[in-house]
Amino acid sequence: MDHRPHRRDEQLRPGIPVWTTSVAAVRDGEAVAAANVCPALRDTYTAGPEGAFLNGDRLAVSDRTDPETFTVAPTIWWDFDRRDEYAATVRAIVERFGDMRRFGCAQIVLGMVASGALDGTVTNVVPNPWDTVAGVYAVRQAGGTVTDIHGEPWTTESRGLVASNGKAHDEVLAAARAAEAHCGK
Repeated sequence: MDHRPHRRDEQLRPGIPVWTTSVAAVRDGEAVAAANVCPALRDTYTAGPEGAFLNGDRLAVSDRTDPETFTVAPTIWWDFDRRDEYAATVRAIVERFGDMRRFGCAQIVLGMVASGALDGTVTNVVPNPWDTVAGVYAVRQAGGTVTDIHGEPWTTESRGLVASNGKAHDEVLAAARAAEAHCGK
């Protein structure tokens, strides 16, 4: 019997209140409004045509331009049979940027990029829409850039997700691509 925690269980560890309830209104495949409610943190991220907000205060991505000052988070968990890709991504983040954090909740991480608390987030994994759509919309409404692993605008059909403040997106994208190079994709 497999007693390892499963992905959803890891997100709800006692003492680590990093989880969210997310909703997004989508029209013709594009988000038009979104909310990420983080009850344990008492935070609510919202986004609409007028911008992105945290607890009612307008959000903007960070204005940092030097990757050595960036804090970047890997997001969307890699399965056990893909841990070499995770390790390659972490190595690329550590080698390129000033700091790295991992939170275990993609929607909160995307909210942190939108708020400027993080400068970027990366994964080469195909993310689920319920883990990403609301947060991606918030990043875009806060002035950030969100692409797939190839640098094309991110959609729910994309492989990989790379979000940043847009100032050094190519460097954040290179970190995401490190996993691809490692596994020969």
